[in-house]
Amino acid sequence: MKILQNSQFWWISFTLMFFLSLDFWSWEQPINLSWLNLPSWVFYFLSLQIILTLSLIIFALKFWKNPQD
Repeated sequence: MKILQNSQFWWISFTLMFFLSLDFWSWEQPINLSWLNLPSWVFYFLSLQIILTLSLIIFALKFWKNPQD
């Protein structure tokens, strides 16, 4: 895919993940326990971390190239 080799795509993706990680819209929300008696922000944080990890793996495989490639 050509878009995965575009630097602007990665800049926008990582910037978007950064702003989503700030989670400023729920700073003053009361803490509600959800599944496994954990606060809901834990699942939000875990999903963002999984997305970040997958993005970094794809970024490293597709965007970074060796000089001989």
